[in-house]
Amino acid sequence: MIIDINPILKGEKTELEIGFDLEITEELDDIRFPDTFPVKGKVKDMAGYITLKLEADVKYTAACARCLVPITEQKSIVFEKTVVTNSIELQNEDNDDYITANDGYIDADEALIEQIVLELPLRHLCKEDCKGLCPVCGIDLNTDTCSCETKEADPRFDVLRKLLEDNKKN
Repeated sequence: MIIDINPILKGEKTELEIGFDLEITEELDDIRFPDTFPVKGKVKDMAGYITLKLEADVKYTAACARCLVPITEQKSIVFEKTVVTNSIELQNEDNDDYITANDGYIDADEALIEQIVLELPLRHLCKEDCKGLCPVCGIDLNTDTCSCETKEADPRFDVLRKLLEDNKKN
């Protein structure tokens, strides 16, 4: 969404209400956004200090990290940045605290999508006590049981195990 903040820069207004629908079509780290979602917010001028604040309730789908069952979640995102014009030179161009208004326009989509990705959890679980999949046969342990032997000895301890066995023999 391109936001025109020229009325604020010209002193005609001190606040602009914003509302638009955001659509994320690309899949980000196995997270899909099936629907567009509304974004609302405002650009506010406080005596030359301009802020952009956006809020969105993001609905997304992902696979459970343990059992791979698809899950749908919703997360509220708040995005707040200080707006600077392209006439101001920043000491650190990569500073994430600012968003640049080029010729009085802010392109908020890329920065908002980045904020959404940063605020989503790294692991998604269908439930906190998800048992996951059997590492041997692959059966979903939440719905079925199996008789596979899942206890594997750590090969790094083979030398110690051999010493203990030799010690028991003596």
